[in-house]
Amino acid sequence: MVKLVDFRTASTPITELLDDVPAAQRVHWFPETYARAKTGMVYPPHRLADKVLDPELLKNLRENPSKKTGFILAAGNTHFAGIFSMPRESQLTYQYKMLPLTLTQVYAGRVAQSCGATDYVVTDSSACASGLKVLMDVQTLINHYGFTRVVVLAVEDAVSNLVLEFFGEAKASLTLKREETEGIVPSAFDSKNGSFYVGQGAVFAVFEADHTDAPAKARVLGAYTASEPCNNPLGQLDSGLGFVRAAQGAIELASITDKDIRIVKTHGTGTVSNNISERAALKELLPKGFIATSYKPVIGHTMGASGLLETCLLTAGMRAGVIPAIPNRTEVDTMYLSDPQPRPDGLMLTLAAGMGNVYSAAVLSVEG
Repeated sequence: MVKLVDFRTASTPITELLDDVPAAQRVHWFPETYARAKTGMVYPPHRLADKVLDPELLKNLRENPSKKTGFILAAGNTHFAGIFSMPRESQLTYQYKMLPLTLTQVYAGRVAQSCGATDYVVTDSSACASGLKVLMDVQTLINHYGFTRVVVLAVEDAVSNLVLEFFGEAKASLTLKREETEGIVPSAFDSKNGSFYVGQGAVFAVFEADHTDAPAKARVLGAYTASEPCNNPLGQLDSGLGFVRAAQGAIELASITDKDIRIVKTHGTGTVSNNISERAALKELLPKGFIATSYKPVIGHTMGASGLLETCLLTAGMRAGVIPAIPNRTEVDTMYLSDPQPRPDGLMLTLAAGMGNVYSAAVLSVEG
Protein backbone atom coordinates (compact mmCIF):
# COMPACT_ATOMS: atom_id res chain seq x y z
CA MET A 1 0.00 0.00 0.00
CA VAL A 2 1.05 3.60 -0.64
CA LYS A 3 0.87 6.44 1.85
CA LEU A 4 1.14 10.19 1.34
CA VAL A 5 3.50 11.38 4.05
CA ASP A 6 4.12 15.04 3.22
CA PHE A 7 3.29 17.75 0.70
CA ARG A 8 3.69 21.42 -0.07
CA THR A 9 1.23 23.37 -2.24
CA ALA A 10 1.19 26.73 -4.00
CA SER A 11 -1.96 28.33 -5.40
CA THR A 12 -3.86 31.59 -5.00
CA PRO A 13 -7.51 32.63 -4.99
CA ILE A 14 -6.51 36.15 -6.09
CA THR A 15 -7.10 37.07 -9.73
CA GLU A 16 -5.73 39.78 -12.00
CA LEU A 17 -6.95 40.87 -15.42
CA LEU A 18 -4.33 40.48 -18.15
CA ASP A 19 -5.63 42.67 -20.96
CA ASP A 20 -2.57 42.61 -23.21
CA VAL A 21 -2.54 38.84 -23.83
CA PRO A 22 -4.02 37.37 -27.04
CA ALA A 23 -7.38 36.62 -25.36
CA ALA A 24 -7.82 39.09 -22.49
CA GLN A 25 -8.81 37.23 -19.31
CA ARG A 26 -8.34 37.09 -15.57
CA VAL A 27 -5.78 34.69 -14.15
CA HIS A 28 -4.80 33.32 -10.77
CA TRP A 29 -1.08 33.95 -10.66
CA PHE A 30 2.04 34.98 -8.79
CA PRO A 31 3.37 38.00 -10.74
CA GLU A 32 6.76 37.67 -9.07
CA THR A 33 7.41 34.47 -11.05
CA TYR A 34 7.71 36.68 -14.13
CA ALA A 35 9.99 39.26 -12.49
CA ARG A 36 13.10 39.74 -14.67
CA ALA A 37 11.90 37.06 -17.12
CA LYS A 38 12.52 39.43 -20.02
CA THR A 39 16.25 39.34 -19.23
CA GLY A 40 16.21 35.77 -20.50
CA MET A 41 17.93 34.54 -17.33
CA VAL A 42 14.82 33.76 -15.27
CA TYR A 43 12.36 31.02 -16.17
CA PRO A 44 8.79 31.46 -14.76
CA PRO A 45 7.87 27.73 -14.49
CA HIS A 46 10.97 27.10 -12.40
CA ARG A 47 10.19 30.12 -10.23
CA LEU A 48 6.71 28.71 -9.67
CA ALA A 49 8.12 25.31 -8.70
CA ASP A 50 10.43 27.01 -6.21
CA LYS A 51 7.36 27.92 -4.18
CA VAL A 52 6.87 24.27 -3.21
CA LEU A 53 10.49 23.10 -3.22
CA ASP A 54 10.89 23.70 0.51
CA PRO A 55 14.65 23.73 1.27
CA GLU A 56 14.13 22.12 4.68
CA LEU A 57 12.03 19.31 3.23
CA LEU A 58 14.56 18.73 0.44
CA LYS A 59 17.36 18.60 2.98
CA ASN A 60 15.42 16.15 5.13
CA LEU A 61 14.84 13.86 2.14
CA ARG A 62 18.55 13.93 1.24
CA GLU A 63 19.73 13.33 4.79
CA ASN A 64 17.20 10.56 5.44
CA PRO A 65 17.40 8.48 2.28
CA SER A 66 15.01 5.64 1.65
CA LYS A 67 16.03 2.23 0.35
CA LYS A 68 14.86 2.84 -3.23
CA THR A 69 13.64 6.27 -4.29
CA GLY A 70 12.11 7.56 -7.51
CA PHE A 71 11.12 11.00 -8.81
CA ILE A 72 8.30 11.94 -11.17
CA LEU A 73 7.74 15.38 -12.68
CA ALA A 74 4.06 15.73 -13.61
CA ALA A 75 4.46 18.53 -16.13
CA GLY A 76 1.53 17.98 -18.47
CA ASN A 77 3.91 18.38 -21.42
CA THR A 78 7.44 17.55 -22.51
CA HIS A 79 8.18 21.26 -22.99
CA PHE A 80 6.95 24.14 -20.84
CA ALA A 81 4.71 26.37 -22.96
CA GLY A 82 6.06 29.85 -22.26
CA ILE A 83 9.05 29.65 -24.59
CA PHE A 84 6.86 29.69 -27.70
CA SER A 85 6.61 33.16 -29.20
CA MET A 86 3.27 34.79 -30.04
CA PRO A 87 2.46 37.27 -32.82
CA ARG A 88 2.35 40.25 -30.48
CA GLU A 89 4.20 41.31 -27.36
CA SER A 90 2.60 40.99 -23.91
CA GLN A 91 3.73 41.15 -20.31
CA LEU A 92 4.16 37.37 -20.47
CA THR A 93 6.54 37.43 -23.45
CA TYR A 94 10.18 36.55 -22.87
CA GLN A 95 13.06 34.74 -24.57
CA TYR A 96 14.78 32.35 -22.19
CA LYS A 97 18.49 32.02 -23.02
CA MET A 98 19.07 28.51 -21.67
CA LEU A 99 16.72 26.49 -23.88
CA PRO A 100 17.88 23.00 -22.82
CA LEU A 101 16.57 23.74 -19.33
CA THR A 102 13.06 24.24 -20.75
CA LEU A 103 12.86 20.53 -21.48
CA THR A 104 10.82 19.08 -18.65
CA GLN A 105 12.93 15.93 -18.33
CA VAL A 106 16.12 17.99 -17.95
CA TYR A 107 14.45 19.94 -15.17
CA ALA A 108 13.20 16.70 -13.61
CA GLY A 109 16.75 15.41 -13.35
CA ARG A 110 17.84 18.57 -11.61
CA VAL A 111 15.06 18.48 -9.01
CA ALA A 112 15.52 14.73 -8.43
CA GLN A 113 19.14 15.31 -7.42
CA SER A 114 18.07 18.02 -4.96
CA CYS A 115 15.84 15.60 -3.03
CA GLY A 116 18.01 12.49 -3.28
CA ALA A 117 15.60 10.63 -5.56
CA THR A 118 18.10 9.09 -7.94
CA ASP A 119 17.01 5.49 -8.54
CA TYR A 120 14.41 6.49 -11.14
CA VAL A 121 13.65 9.85 -12.81
CA VAL A 122 10.85 10.41 -15.31
CA THR A 123 8.48 13.08 -16.64
CA ASP A 124 4.77 12.62 -17.30
CA SER A 125 3.11 14.60 -20.10
CA SER A 126 -0.51 13.42 -19.99
CA ALA A 127 -1.94 16.94 -20.23
CA CYS A 128 -4.29 18.14 -17.47
CA ALA A 129 -4.57 14.62 -16.03
CA SER A 130 -0.82 14.48 -15.40
CA GLY A 131 -0.76 15.28 -11.68
CA LEU A 132 -3.31 12.60 -10.83
CA LYS A 133 -2.23 10.09 -13.47
CA VAL A 134 1.19 9.75 -11.83
CA LEU A 135 -0.44 8.21 -8.74
CA MET A 136 -0.90 5.10 -10.87
CA ASP A 137 2.87 5.16 -11.49
CA VAL A 138 3.64 5.77 -7.81
CA GLN A 139 1.42 2.83 -6.91
CA THR A 140 3.12 0.59 -9.48
CA LEU A 141 6.66 1.51 -8.42
CA ILE A 142 5.98 0.94 -4.72
CA ASN A 143 3.70 -2.10 -4.95
CA HIS A 144 5.46 -3.99 -7.73
CA TYR A 145 9.06 -2.76 -8.10
CA GLY A 146 10.25 -2.46 -4.52
CA PHE A 147 10.42 1.34 -4.30
CA THR A 148 10.10 2.64 -0.76
CA ARG A 149 9.74 6.34 -1.62
CA VAL A 150 8.51 8.21 -4.70
CA VAL A 151 8.66 12.00 -4.82
CA VAL A 152 6.35 13.93 -7.17
CA LEU A 153 6.54 17.52 -8.36
CA ALA A 154 3.47 18.63 -10.31
CA VAL A 155 3.77 21.97 -12.09
CA GLU A 156 2.87 23.31 -15.52
CA ASP A 157 3.39 26.62 -17.32
CA ALA A 158 -0.32 27.48 -17.25
CA VAL A 159 -0.23 31.29 -17.22
CA SER A 160 1.59 31.81 -20.50
CA ASN A 161 0.70 33.37 -23.85
CA LEU A 162 0.22 30.03 -25.60
CA VAL A 163 -2.05 28.49 -22.96
CA LEU A 164 -4.18 31.62 -22.54
CA GLU A 165 -4.66 32.01 -26.27
CA PHE A 166 -5.52 28.35 -26.83
CA PHE A 167 -8.02 28.01 -23.99
CA GLY A 168 -9.44 31.49 -24.56
CA GLU A 169 -10.06 30.99 -28.28
CA ALA A 170 -11.55 27.55 -27.55
CA LYS A 171 -14.02 29.20 -25.13
CA ALA A 172 -12.85 26.90 -22.37
CA SER A 173 -11.30 29.51 -20.08
CA LEU A 174 -13.46 32.50 -19.19
CA THR A 175 -12.30 35.50 -21.20
CA LEU A 176 -13.16 39.12 -20.47
CA LYS A 177 -15.38 39.16 -23.56
CA ARG A 178 -17.41 36.20 -22.30
CA GLU A 179 -17.66 37.70 -18.82
CA GLU A 180 -19.16 40.86 -20.28
CA THR A 181 -21.44 39.26 -22.87
CA GLU A 182 -22.65 36.24 -20.87
CA GLY A 183 -22.56 37.78 -17.39
CA ILE A 184 -21.02 34.73 -15.73
CA VAL A 185 -18.30 33.94 -13.21
CA PRO A 186 -16.38 30.68 -12.69
CA SER A 187 -18.25 27.77 -11.13
CA ALA A 188 -19.01 24.12 -11.85
CA PHE A 189 -22.17 22.02 -12.18
CA ASP A 190 -24.29 25.18 -12.17
CA SER A 191 -27.11 26.15 -14.53
CA LYS A 192 -25.87 29.75 -14.91
CA ASN A 193 -22.25 30.22 -13.90
CA GLY A 194 -19.38 28.16 -15.25
CA SER A 195 -15.99 27.88 -16.94
CA PHE A 196 -12.68 28.73 -15.27
CA TYR A 197 -9.80 31.14 -15.11
CA VAL A 198 -6.33 29.73 -15.80
CA GLY A 199 -4.18 29.53 -12.68
CA GLN A 200 -0.61 29.05 -11.58
CA GLY A 201 -0.18 26.24 -9.10
CA ALA A 202 2.24 23.54 -7.98
CA VAL A 203 2.52 20.70 -5.50
CA PHE A 204 5.47 18.73 -4.15
CA ALA A 205 4.42 15.43 -2.58
CA VAL A 206 6.24 12.55 -0.90
CA PHE A 207 4.82 9.03 -1.06
CA GLU A 208 6.22 6.04 0.78
CA ALA A 209 5.57 2.33 1.14
CA ASP A 210 3.21 1.56 4.01
CA HIS A 211 5.87 -0.27 6.02
CA THR A 212 8.12 2.79 6.45
CA ASP A 213 8.13 4.71 9.74
CA ALA A 214 6.79 8.01 8.40
CA PRO A 215 3.24 8.83 9.57
CA ALA A 216 0.59 9.01 6.84
CA LYS A 217 -1.53 12.03 6.00
CA ALA A 218 -3.50 9.83 3.58
CA ARG A 219 -3.31 6.42 1.93
CA VAL A 220 -3.67 5.78 -1.79
CA LEU A 221 -5.86 2.69 -1.91
CA GLY A 222 -6.11 2.52 -5.70
CA ALA A 223 -5.20 4.68 -8.70
CA TYR A 224 -6.03 4.09 -12.35
CA THR A 225 -5.91 5.86 -15.72
CA ALA A 226 -8.12 5.09 -18.71
CA SER A 227 -9.41 6.45 -22.01
CA GLU A 228 -12.62 6.36 -24.05
CA PRO A 229 -13.51 5.95 -27.75
CA CYS A 230 -14.04 9.65 -28.56
CA ASN A 231 -13.31 10.82 -32.12
CA ASN A 232 -12.40 14.30 -30.85
CA PRO A 233 -9.13 14.23 -28.87
CA LEU A 234 -10.14 17.57 -27.32
CA GLY A 235 -13.64 16.38 -26.42
CA GLN A 236 -15.50 14.21 -23.93
CA LEU A 237 -18.29 11.68 -24.30
CA ASP A 238 -21.55 12.85 -22.71
CA SER A 239 -21.81 9.45 -21.01
CA GLY A 240 -18.68 10.10 -18.97
CA LEU A 241 -17.23 6.75 -20.02
CA GLY A 242 -13.62 7.86 -19.51
CA PHE A 243 -14.31 8.95 -15.94
CA VAL A 244 -16.25 5.74 -15.31
CA ARG A 245 -13.46 3.50 -16.58
CA ALA A 246 -10.80 5.32 -14.55
CA ALA A 247 -12.87 5.31 -11.36
CA GLN A 248 -13.89 1.67 -11.71
CA GLY A 249 -10.24 0.73 -12.14
CA ALA A 250 -9.28 2.63 -8.98
CA ILE A 251 -12.19 1.13 -7.01
CA GLU A 252 -11.26 -2.38 -8.10
CA LEU A 253 -7.61 -1.89 -7.13
CA ALA A 254 -8.72 -0.51 -3.75
CA SER A 255 -10.85 -3.63 -3.14
CA ILE A 256 -13.82 -1.52 -2.04
CA THR A 257 -17.36 -0.86 -3.28
CA ASP A 258 -19.04 2.37 -4.35
CA LYS A 259 -20.78 2.50 -0.95
CA ASP A 260 -17.42 3.19 0.71
CA ILE A 261 -16.94 6.48 -1.18
CA ARG A 262 -18.62 9.57 0.26
CA ILE A 263 -16.49 12.48 -0.98
CA VAL A 264 -15.56 13.37 -4.56
CA LYS A 265 -12.93 15.83 -5.71
CA THR A 266 -14.23 16.48 -9.21
CA HIS A 267 -12.27 17.55 -12.27
CA GLY A 268 -14.82 20.36 -12.17
CA THR A 269 -13.78 22.71 -14.97
CA GLY A 270 -17.30 24.13 -15.21
CA THR A 271 -17.40 23.81 -19.00
CA VAL A 272 -20.66 22.58 -20.48
CA SER A 273 -19.07 19.40 -21.80
CA ASN A 274 -17.39 18.49 -18.52
CA ASN A 275 -20.49 19.27 -16.46
CA ILE A 276 -22.47 16.81 -18.58
CA SER A 277 -19.78 14.14 -18.73
CA GLU A 278 -18.73 14.16 -15.09
CA ARG A 279 -22.30 14.33 -13.78
CA ALA A 280 -23.27 11.31 -15.88
CA ALA A 281 -20.22 9.37 -14.71
CA LEU A 282 -20.83 10.05 -11.01
CA LYS A 283 -24.51 9.19 -11.31
CA GLU A 284 -23.49 5.79 -12.67
CA LEU A 285 -20.57 5.25 -10.32
CA LEU A 286 -22.08 6.34 -7.01
CA PRO A 287 -25.84 5.73 -7.12
CA LYS A 288 -26.11 5.74 -3.32
CA GLY A 289 -25.07 9.38 -3.15
CA PHE A 290 -21.99 11.49 -2.37
CA ILE A 291 -20.87 15.06 -1.80
CA ALA A 292 -18.62 16.74 -4.35
CA THR A 293 -16.48 19.82 -4.59
CA SER A 294 -14.31 21.56 -7.20
CA TYR A 295 -11.24 23.70 -6.66
CA LYS A 296 -10.92 25.26 -10.12
CA PRO A 297 -13.41 28.06 -9.39
CA VAL A 298 -11.24 28.89 -6.35
CA ILE A 299 -7.65 28.68 -7.62
CA GLY A 300 -8.11 28.44 -11.39
CA HIS A 301 -7.21 25.59 -13.70
CA THR A 302 -3.58 24.79 -12.96
CA MET A 303 -3.48 22.34 -15.88
CA GLY A 304 -1.03 19.46 -15.37
CA ALA A 305 -0.65 20.21 -11.67
CA SER A 306 -4.39 20.34 -10.98
CA GLY A 307 -5.24 16.71 -10.16
CA LEU A 308 -2.63 16.19 -7.45
CA LEU A 309 -2.67 19.80 -6.21
CA GLU A 310 -6.44 19.73 -5.68
CA THR A 311 -6.25 16.27 -4.08
CA CYS A 312 -3.72 17.56 -1.55
CA LEU A 313 -5.85 20.65 -0.87
CA LEU A 314 -8.87 18.44 -0.18
CA THR A 315 -6.73 16.15 1.98
CA ALA A 316 -5.81 19.17 4.10
CA GLY A 317 -9.47 20.22 4.22
CA MET A 318 -10.63 16.76 5.27
CA ARG A 319 -7.99 16.60 7.99
CA ALA A 320 -9.45 19.90 9.25
CA GLY A 321 -12.95 18.39 9.10
CA VAL A 322 -14.43 20.47 6.25
CA ILE A 323 -15.47 19.82 2.64
CA PRO A 324 -15.44 23.19 0.84
CA ALA A 325 -18.28 24.43 -1.35
CA ILE A 326 -18.10 25.03 -5.08
CA PRO A 327 -18.00 28.83 -5.40
CA ASN A 328 -20.59 30.86 -7.27
CA ARG A 329 -23.32 28.20 -7.28
CA THR A 330 -26.70 29.82 -7.99
CA GLU A 331 -28.76 26.83 -6.78
CA VAL A 332 -28.90 25.24 -3.33
CA ASP A 333 -27.24 21.85 -3.76
CA THR A 334 -26.25 19.30 -1.12
CA MET A 335 -24.52 17.00 -3.63
CA TYR A 336 -22.41 19.37 -5.76
CA LEU A 337 -21.93 21.54 -2.73
CA SER A 338 -23.27 25.08 -2.72
CA ASP A 339 -22.24 25.42 0.95
CA PRO A 340 -19.38 23.91 2.95
CA GLN A 341 -20.16 20.67 4.79
CA PRO A 342 -18.60 18.87 7.74
CA ARG A 343 -16.47 15.95 6.66
CA PRO A 344 -18.54 12.75 6.54
CA ASP A 345 -17.15 9.29 7.21
CA GLY A 346 -15.94 7.54 4.08
CA LEU A 347 -13.29 7.55 1.38
CA MET A 348 -12.33 10.19 -1.18
CA LEU A 349 -12.60 9.65 -4.92
CA THR A 350 -10.54 12.15 -6.89
CA LEU A 351 -10.88 12.67 -10.65
CA ALA A 352 -8.99 14.39 -13.46
CA ALA A 353 -9.16 14.57 -17.25
CA GLY A 354 -6.76 15.70 -19.94
CA MET A 355 -6.67 16.44 -23.64
CA GLY A 356 -6.06 13.38 -25.74
CA ASN A 357 -8.88 11.49 -24.01
CA VAL A 358 -7.03 10.65 -20.81
CA TYR A 359 -8.89 10.19 -17.51
CA SER A 360 -7.45 9.50 -14.09
CA ALA A 361 -8.93 8.53 -10.74
CA ALA A 362 -7.71 7.61 -7.29
CA VAL A 363 -9.30 6.43 -4.06
CA LEU A 364 -7.78 7.74 -0.85
CA SER A 365 -8.39 7.28 2.85
CA VAL A 366 -7.49 10.46 4.68
CA GLU A 367 -6.01 10.17 8.15
CA GLY A 368 -7.01 12.43 11.03
